[in-house]
Amino acid sequence: MTGTELIEYLSAEGFNVFPDPNFIPAEMDESQLPALFVFSTGGGQSDNDLPLDFPNFQVVLKGKSYSINPIRMHETETLAKALIKLLNKKVHYQIGKSYIYISRAIQSNPIPIGLDEKDRPIFSTNFSFKIQEFN
Repeated sequence: MTGTELIEYLSAEGFNVFPDPNFIPAEMDESQLPALFVFSTGGGQSDNDLPLDFPNFQVVLKGKSYSINPIRMHETETLAKALIKLLNKKVHYQIGKSYIYISRAIQSNPIPIGLDEKDRPIFSTNFSFKIQEFN
């Protein structure tokens, strides 16, 4: 499973996801937020006996400016929790050319990273997948 395939899946699920994996642009207009950013973070060793892989992904969420409206922190955290709810313990589905046996949130709650230089809240979520690639 590639980062681009995960981006396409999350977009189809209704999330606003930045189209390029492994990248957060330095400048983003407030109208483009809140947004998700997908990063491949490696994963576990593939299975020795079965054609299974165990990729991990980090999804960073950036919200609208907290200094303009303090409710933005809560909204961004709520969005991160919705993402965790979508992917945690989800079984038997497809992303791109991969069959997902199960996906799990590595943390049960999003990790607050803080504010960026424009006072926009940032949260991190992390997921592990048990997959089989289609040929």
